[in-house]
Amino acid sequence: MSDQNVNQLKIKSQDEFLGYLKSLSKISESAIITVDREKISSLITDETGTLILHAELDLDSGFFSTLNVPDVRKLASVIETVRTEDELKITVNSNNLDYRGNGMKFKYHLFDEGFLTKPSLNLGKINEFKFDVVFALDQKQLSLIAKGSTFADQTNKLYLYTEAAEDGSGNVLRAELTDKSRHNTDNFTLGLGTVDFDLDHVPINYDNVRLLTCLGGMFKVSVNKEYGVVTFETNSDDTRLKYIISSLTQ
Repeated sequence: MSDQNVNQLKIKSQDEFLGYLKSLSKISESAIITVDREKISSLITDETGTLILHAELDLDSGFFSTLNVPDVRKLASVIETVRTEDELKITVNSNNLDYRGNGMKFKYHLFDEGFLTKPSLNLGKINEFKFDVVFALDQKQLSLIAKGSTFADQTNKLYLYTEAAEDGSGNVLRAELTDKSRHNTDNFTLGLGTVDFDLDHVPINYDNVRLLTCLGGMFKVSVNKEYGVVTFETNSDDTRLKYIISSLTQ
């Protein structure tokens, strides 16, 4: 049977596909991957429901399908065994993914359609939010916050806020690991640079931010104070990741 007669995921970059899968696996064991001709996408949430990831990866497939993946980490693991400089082609059958090439083959079975469900989230509404503040956060800053968490290990809350600079030059954006609902809690604060906006304390679960440290790249951070939503977005050549985090109480 020729390639024209089968549905195939045609993946230009194996590394980007692996990055996409690993990003999903850090939040949820299983995932629905929607194939939409020129891209694949997923919308998943963690067990607490306070962290949601919308992930997209551009690829050339030319068909529509829904893949109910039981174990994303397991799929990523077998994809890593395939080393090719060429386009990676994976055949999508009714209940499995099938690969044959480079002297090897594997068949990965999928759940039946409807076995998994997507989070009940109106992504369009979130995309239409008017965000009060937007700023950039790089890997160096995330790594420093992660190092600070080993000191401020009595809390999993990260507060984002601004305060006036000591020299009166404007506001300084700060990230503080502490717990303002408890007394005598060790804290660690990192200045993230001078900004031209005001932001009252917005607490978020640091465990949700910690996983961003290993992704690399720059994050666009947007805060909507009315609904208590903070988004972290990062893009690479073909991949777009948007992490949606619900803020906590003080």
